Amino acid sequence: MTAETATPSQVPGPAQPPSPALCPGLAGFAADRREGDLTPARTDLAPGIFLNADPALQMAGRYSSAAGAFLDLHTAPAGQGSWFGLHLALELPPLQDLAYLGFACRTAAPEPQILRACLRSGLEDGGFSDCFFDRHILASERAHSHLDALYLDSQPELPLSAPWRELVLFLPSQGFDLSLMHLHLFAV
Repeated sequence: MTAETATPSQVPGPAQPPSPALCPGLAGFAADRREGDLTPARTDLAPGIFLNADPALQMAGRYSSAAGAFLDLHTAPAGQGSWFGLHLALELPPLQDLAYLGFACRTAAPEPQILRACLRSGLEDGGFSDCFFDRHILASERAHSHLDALYLDSQPELPLSAPWRELVLFLPSQGFDLSLMHLHLFAV
């Protein structure tokens, strides 16, 4: 059966928006058109969504988000630093109730770029613990999709309870252009 021969009730509907329970600010951010300058350390994009840079980078550049797309970045750091990341605050159910936590994204970049994702969990002492997803994300000139998930039972270093959690997408720490066209989160 093809879409041309299917009856209206058989044709799949539009993609569902990201679950507001996982990252409340995600759907609103993706629906709006935004743009602005990157700041040297932290750039707030929306409630619970921000870019965080090593202050030594002296981050500069621009971000934009067209309605229906997620985020375009043009970075031009003035210094040398170790890290730069996109952070999404998560509101997760208890991890004991989940088997998988994952994300799907679609990226493109004029020059090849490697990104890495982790689930960051706040610790009671004020620090944090990172649990990295197995696969790196390769952004290249041709847009393509990436899907990854953590099988939570196989992550012994992951704290079962935490005062806060974030999905962190580690970005290159040198100048780059990147289009993160879509970002969706899931938990099952």
